[in-house]
Amino acid sequence: MFPERPIDLIVPFREDSASDFVARLIAARLSQTWGQDIIVHNHPREGAAGGVAMAARAPADGHTLLLGTSTTHCIMPALQAQLPYNPNADFQPISLIGWAPNLLLVPPRGPDSVAELLQRARERPGALVYASTGSGRTSQFSAALLGALAGVKLAHRPYARGRTGGLQDLMAGKVDLMCDSVLACLAHVQQGEVKALAVAGSLRTPALSALPTLEEAGVAGYAAELWMGLFAPVKTPAEVAAQIRHDLRIVLGHTDLLGTLDARGFLLDVKPGAEFAEEIADSTAQWREIIARCEAA
Repeated sequence: MFPERPIDLIVPFREDSASDFVARLIAARLSQTWGQDIIVHNHPREGAAGGVAMAARAPADGHTLLLGTSTTHCIMPALQAQLPYNPNADFQPISLIGWAPNLLLVPPRGPDSVAELLQRARERPGALVYASTGSGRTSQFSAALLGALAGVKLAHRPYARGRTGGLQDLMAGKVDLMCDSVLACLAHVQQGEVKALAVAGSLRTPALSALPTLEEAGVAGYAAELWMGLFAPVKTPAEVAAQIRHDLRIVLGHTDLLGTLDARGFLLDVKPGAEFAEEIADSTAQWREIIARCEAA
């Protein structure tokens, strides 16, 4: 009877990532439900591809799961023709968990609105620098899409150390803006270490309910949705996948967990396998369009 032993939950990103935060919350609750340890493994190798490939090759018995994201299943396939995994053929989607939008951030003494930021960018084409957690990451494309839609030229500075280096330089005013996950940067916003101008997505975040989306702030057509979900190797038995899906829905409905996620700005949106697959298809199309627009700008 499932589970028969501890479960491995692979997170193909660093321990300071938004994905890791959500994975560890879920792992703790499912572990209580199942009476088995759930061990979170961070495998950010090859820009996340290594960790995803490891999950794809694992025995298909439900004892290895993947915390996948729009990066692993939509963006990376759009950027790389040759990946060590196939997001559709190698995995079955268990459930969408929810959305973790990026925030548009500036230094604490930076502009007070999106309009003011864009005006500065127009006055000094190419002079404003945006930090990212690395080339090909959502932090890069979220900022590049802002420039493309607003018709302004921005310079990109990727950071090999992930978000830590970029955020530190943003706090110090060494870069002019950054788009980063609300889960990772909310505390810095609340402490006044950086300033949030807008949500880089279609919906406002509950943790900063007064903060407009970029479209509401005047950037017409802006949408760059970032989701997280749970996956299993494709040949995992249907009854095992169904149990995981059922138990995940129950633990995500716990009031205290909902409160924790809400307070961190995460938008919970639990959708089962078939509905989740539709969201992935829509997200893939959206991110291919975003990448093409950014590359053409």
